[in-house]
Amino acid sequence: MVQRIVKLKGHARALAGSTVNVQMSYNGIEVLNAGVITEVVESDLVTVPQTGDPDVLAQFVTTTDITGQIPVTITVTGGTLFFKGFWMNYSGPGYERQATDPAVAIDPADASTFTWVKTVQPDSYYGDPNTNTVESDGVSNMTKNGYQWNPRTDMTAAVTVTAELMGDWTYTILNGDTVTFDFFVDPTKLELL
Repeated sequence: MVQRIVKLKGHARALAGSTVNVQMSYNGIEVLNAGVITEVVESDLVTVPQTGDPDVLAQFVTTTDITGQIPVTITVTGGTLFFKGFWMNYSGPGYERQATDPAVAIDPADASTFTWVKTVQPDSYYGDPNTNTVESDGVSNMTKNGYQWNPRTDMTAAVTVTAELMGDWTYTILNGDTVTFDFFVDPTKLELL
């Protein structure tokens, strides 16, 4: 068991002069109670930002032996948090193709022209801790403000969740909301020590 660094991914949006504050517990322990990176807007706090990769809003430390269904609670004040998920180190090593013969170009369709070489060690490699486990982002049993919540079917939400912008698995947590869920850290997808 060693330390695992967990990165909170997403976007935060606030009005000028405000800061999005996130209070978060992970596995029953408060790991964050601070302002996070914020996009300042004039009035639109709820439309999903039209940007590429989500930001790393914050990070915290846990250990590599904490896997399975992890209870998470997130409370947002001062703006809107677009929660995209967690990335973790020890989620696997990074690999690159290396030519088997330096005189022959690598052909990705021909495995005889290359070998896979580990280029990033697991402690420095960050990724999704449940990629390809199931057709899911690892989030289940969601509640918002004490009530069961499915943001895909919650037609009362003053929120636009658009797959073309940030994907289906982006959760919009508004000012004053508390969201709870279980996050699956798949032990079969991780580099365990």
